[in-house]
Amino acid sequence: MTQPREILEAALKLDPTERAAIAGEILESLSESAYGKLSPAWEDEIQRRLRDAEAGHAELIPAERVFAEVEGELQARRAPR
Repeated sequence: MTQPREILEAALKLDPTERAAIAGEILESLSESAYGKLSPAWEDEIQRRLRDAEAGHAELIPAERVFAEVEGELQARRAPR
């Protein structure tokens, strides 16, 4: 059986459009999961963002970059003044 980490590593090797499509499908599968049903407004927003990503109109930022920026911001806030 394939482990979640292996699936994630394989997905991260895909081009951004393919990753966006997979992410959209995964998010859609969660809409009626243990997290509860998403509101129609969120469903619409997810679909809009997915369409933008698939059309190449969205700036896709790698998670590593986002996490690094957040970590840098947190470290700056924790630094003594």
